[in-house]
Amino acid sequence: MAILILISILLLPAPAASENEVTGIIGESVLLSCDLKSSTAIDTARLRFHWQDESERVLYSFDKGEENQHQDSLYTNRTKAFRSEMSSGNMSIKLSQVTLEDKQNVYRAFATLFGENDKHNHPCRTTLLVAARFPTPSVTVNKTNMNATCSTQRGYPQPMVTWTIQDRGNRTLDPWEVQTNITLDSESGLYNVWSQVNITENQTVTCHIFNPVLRETVSNTTIVSPSINTDPAGDVQKGFTPINITPIIITIVVILVLILFSIGGYFVDKKRCGASGGTIKV
Repeated sequence: MAILILISILLLPAPAASENEVTGIIGESVLLSCDLKSSTAIDTARLRFHWQDESERVLYSFDKGEENQHQDSLYTNRTKAFRSEMSSGNMSIKLSQVTLEDKQNVYRAFATLFGENDKHNHPCRTTLLVAARFPTPSVTVNKTNMNATCSTQRGYPQPMVTWTIQDRGNRTLDPWEVQTNITLDSESGLYNVWSQVNITENQTVTCHIFNPVLRETVSNTTIVSPSINTDPAGDVQKGFTPINITPIIITIVVILVLILFSIGGYFVDKKRCGASGGTIKV
């Protein structure tokens, strides 16, 4: 019976490492968290632990007070631990300058506490997802071709693009109504987005860019105004037929000239009459 109990104990699976999934923004820092959950203070002079990726490259190592003796060059100057919190079991590290090469990497932490009975532990396992935020898209309207174009650059991963149009109602356009081109920049590895839809006047159109890793959407909206004058506030004014005032001005000038000639002629005739009256005797 004792032998059976011993065999059963040996066959029991080791405690599973805590599973975690985090998202890192390209160019920023991300926390790879890990806690040994120790009920007593840990003597860091007896502690050894390290983090490694799925290719077994060491991100960070701590060996009885010495740091990064075994660190891979890929992670040089990119990791930092919290030494003041190690005694309470905090084995977390901060990974800085996240890159596309870090995506979908699985990082594991291994810890050993040396003493009379050495304790080995594989406490943590973290999967890193990588993303880059898309800037707010620009939306432009071409009134000649009656279409709206949406564009944004340097995001990751490949996004979902949708359009909504509001005129008499609010609806999302079907894929066949949208022309979208998403390209991968070979140098940066990031995505650029271009999308276009047909429009009519008096519509409000909105372009939505959804990042599936960050689960966030950036949008921009524009109003397709009618092809008539608008006031500075953007309110549509009633259309009007412009008046050509050139003929009116010409007519006024001609009338004024005629009046001046008439007045001038009157005074000339009066002067002549006055002169003739002075020579006649009764």
